[in-house]
Amino acid sequence: MEYVNLPLIFLIGCALIALLAKKNGYSWYLFFFAIAVPAPLLLLALPHLLGVETASLNGVRLAASLLFPVAGLLLALRHKS
Repeated sequence: MEYVNLPLIFLIGCALIALLAKKNGYSWYLFFFAIAVPAPLLLLALPHLLGVETASLNGVRLAASLLFPVAGLLLALRHKS
């Protein structure tokens, strides 16, 4: 199995969500940074918030890294009023 660059996939996904937000009238660059920047910071804070054992679980890390992009996707699908 070949190596998949997950941070690159994450950034491409955030960029696609930002382009969808631009289509619906939002500022794409502010939207991109609002969904891409907090995820790594949350991953760094997880061991302090949940403890090392819980934070090292794959499900917890996956949920934390997808929290902001999924929230951004839901907001990007709404039309700006």
